[in-house]
Amino acid sequence: MKYRPAFISSLVLILVATLAYLPLSNQLGYTHDDWYLMTSAHAEGPDVFREIFSVDRPLRALVMIPAYILFGENALYYNLSAYVFRMLGALALLWVLRMLWSRQHIATLLMALLFLVYPGFLSQTNGIDYQSHIVGLAAALCSVAFTLQAVLTEHRLSKITFHVFSILLGWLYLGQMEWYIGVEFFRWACVFLLSTRGTGTFPQKIWQTIQRAYPALAIPLVFLTWRILFFKAERGATDVSIQFENVKLYPLQTLYHWGVQVLRDLFDVFFSAWVTPLSQLAGHIQGWGFLVAIITAAFIIFFIHKEANAETGALQSDDYREAILLGLLTAIAGLIPIAMVNREVSFPAYSRYSLIASIGVAILIIALLMNLKRNFLRNGIFAVLLITAMLVQHGNAIKQVRETSATNMFWWQVSWRVPQFEKNTTLVANYPAVLEEDYFVWGPASLIYYPEKQNPKNIQPGLFAAILNAETITKIQSRERQEYDNRKHIITYKNYRNFVLLNQPSINSCVHVIDGHSPEYSHGDREPIQVIGPYSEVEHVLVDETPHTPPVIVFGPEPARGWCYYYQKADLARQQGNWNKVLEIGQQAFDQGLSPSDLIEWIPFLQAYAQTENVERLKELAPIINADLFIAQQACKSISSISELSADVIKTVNSLYCLK
Repeated sequence: MKYRPAFISSLVLILVATLAYLPLSNQLGYTHDDWYLMTSAHAEGPDVFREIFSVDRPLRALVMIPAYILFGENALYYNLSAYVFRMLGALALLWVLRMLWSRQHIATLLMALLFLVYPGFLSQTNGIDYQSHIVGLAAALCSVAFTLQAVLTEHRLSKITFHVFSILLGWLYLGQMEWYIGVEFFRWACVFLLSTRGTGTFPQKIWQTIQRAYPALAIPLVFLTWRILFFKAERGATDVSIQFENVKLYPLQTLYHWGVQVLRDLFDVFFSAWVTPLSQLAGHIQGWGFLVAIITAAFIIFFIHKEANAETGALQSDDYREAILLGLLTAIAGLIPIAMVNREVSFPAYSRYSLIASIGVAILIIALLMNLKRNFLRNGIFAVLLITAMLVQHGNAIKQVRETSATNMFWWQVSWRVPQFEKNTTLVANYPAVLEEDYFVWGPASLIYYPEKQNPKNIQPGLFAAILNAETITKIQSRERQEYDNRKHIITYKNYRNFVLLNQPSINSCVHVIDGHSPEYSHGDREPIQVIGPYSEVEHVLVDETPHTPPVIVFGPEPARGWCYYYQKADLARQQGNWNKVLEIGQQAFDQGLSPSDLIEWIPFLQAYAQTENVERLKELAPIINADLFIAQQACKSISSISELSADVIKTVNSLYCLK
């Protein structure tokens, strides 16, 4: 060929990575564990990562401290870094595969390509918290590549240099995620293939393998010695002694359970990964995503067709058998550590556990495809797999962009409505984005209202939170006292007697700060909202304090001031008892043709009209309110609760709003 295949293949990988991961990276924001990480770092500085990760994976600080120093709180930079390291991992895998099968330019490219866009991993968009995962994956594959290069190199100094880099990167990747240790099987399997393609018995080949790469034994031996004998994990999921307790007590049952779990996960990483995420994300896929996926697949197929004349296209018989075994056993090796700590692959929550196995999945699938004699069938199946993977990555990014937008809008609305929360207030929130942990709420709230260090001795946010679930509802109804929690050295004191309920019933509703003395509910409010609403203490909203503006770097620029802006300002004025201001704000909104989608948001204005004896406006709005009997009943109650109403207003309300 007239060009270097490795260079061209690398360019292809870079191009596909760019199309798969970059288009929406500037619209991705904080999500999941990002909130407690970034909130703590903002208040305490980057060294806080040492304390946070000391409970389970202290070496993660080696990645997160430099990342925070370089990127600060800008999610875009973390996502760009995740893209670079994801691509670097694929390039390292390509390097490894080319050393194993130097004649198979097409097959090795397709293996690296399938690994790059593997649809079973759905946390690429979470560039902050998963920085360690993705950096660790790249470090692992680079470590393997350096080991193989050391094996192939005859020059002594170069051999030593490659081994040193391999060992350092090996310790780095295991320090990020100890369950990545399945990579060590992949390393030694690759060395075995390189070292033993000649004659000899199996024991002789094993000995040759160890002789040629024995320095790499330092990677697992040193790490496991430190992890098992010297490091004491404070988190049960990463405590080796806890995880192996069942082996001592129930050895056969535990081994059987592990075996069954590996088989289930093997099915998931090979088959479910191409179906389940796509079905979950189908509603988020947009037309241009289909176009990008199809163009990408067409380009790759064209590239394969063009290169077909340069090689046979199918793996040679020995290469084929090697790739099949390497792929299958690597996938199994990547899943065994997951089963041993009682975890499992599932989409989307635990898709990260498919990462190491995806190396073997990519190798095995392409090995099978390349053995097909019909190029049309082979290319067609690969095109389907690639399009599926690209669509999943696209849909996953769109989903995260929408969640980012909804989350940012929620907190901008809260900032419009709440100048300040009383310190140590507990927040209970309900909004369209997924809320799995309390820091999903106290993280953004603290960044807005109490961003600085709050406790000289401990990591402690200025606001706390409780997740709206059955346990929280029971504790609120039981009026339980504050609850101490220490999670990764972050101290919180949620208080079920001292909370404010922030409720957004739907994406079309505004945020409602519920006043327990006179709670107002949207027609779409779930039962739990109505159960705990009467306990919400709006007096913890400090209405006379200087308003706090969300930091743009986290929450994006202030959204357009639509209906919800005016509703929040009117609701704030209502809490202040300034009825004239409520009317003024309402008129500003109505003059722009704005009105609520959620009828409950008329209540502050109805109360203001009643207070100012604007009977005509009450009559005008009555047909709108009465379109929903649930809202009309609340309007009747809210207006009637106002003292010293005129007789004309009372008559109007009773006749038009208080319907039976």
